[in-house]
Amino acid sequence: MHNFKKQFGQNFISDKDLIDGIANDANVGCDDIIVEIGAGLGSLTSELAKRAKFVYSFEIDKDLIGELSKLEKQYDNLKFIFEDFMTFDFNSLKLNKFKVVANLPYYLTSPIIERFLVLKPESMTIMVQKEVAERLASKPSNSEFGAMSVIIQHQASVKLTRIVDRSMFTPVPKVDSAVINIEFNGKNYDKKFAKFVYSCFTFKRKTLYNNLVKSAKLDLGLIEKIYDKFNIDKNARAENLSAEDFYNIYNFILKQN
Repeated sequence: MHNFKKQFGQNFISDKDLIDGIANDANVGCDDIIVEIGAGLGSLTSELAKRAKFVYSFEIDKDLIGELSKLEKQYDNLKFIFEDFMTFDFNSLKLNKFKVVANLPYYLTSPIIERFLVLKPESMTIMVQKEVAERLASKPSNSEFGAMSVIIQHQASVKLTRIVDRSMFTPVPKVDSAVINIEFNGKNYDKKFAKFVYSCFTFKRKTLYNNLVKSAKLDLGLIEKIYDKFNIDKNARAENLSAEDFYNIYNFILKQN
């Protein structure tokens, strides 16, 4: 029996219906190159290998090498990479098009997603903490709508496809999970835009105007121009604007400067 490691956020799935469901949500086909983060015991990996052209699966826990190597011998279209995805030279794989399918460790969800925003896969179908999924898929004027919602929705459409009860994992986590499908639109990740968006949400209970002054540190005259140009209510909070609104404001600021 595997000795589960908290430091790697290990919560494995074995339910066949759920595994099939995730692969279906990702629309994995015979022409697809798949990148999986966190192979675990290989239950999802095996299903992906049955459907895809090729699967690259990352696993940081080297205690799983023996078990996963057996699986690798069963499929000639499967390669395990026993390294930390966050420090791995991803460009060395030389992938032009690929999809991401993964049961992500909760503690690394945001960093992994942000790295893929730079790498621009065709899509990501990932299982994450339910609250995170709801936040990423939320719409403007919803209390869950935040900086990461804006940043990811600028580059992709996000759809919550299924809720996953915590009882379906081993060991059982303290929270429920959800699967989200992220379809990228080809736009590039802009680090400065992301920084601007985060500044607008710094004080979530304050107005956007307040955040533009105190966090983004914009000139008052420029802020007035922004509000006039985009007809923004002075009482609006950052959560009331869409991803498109934020990107238009950001570009307007760049042109003014």
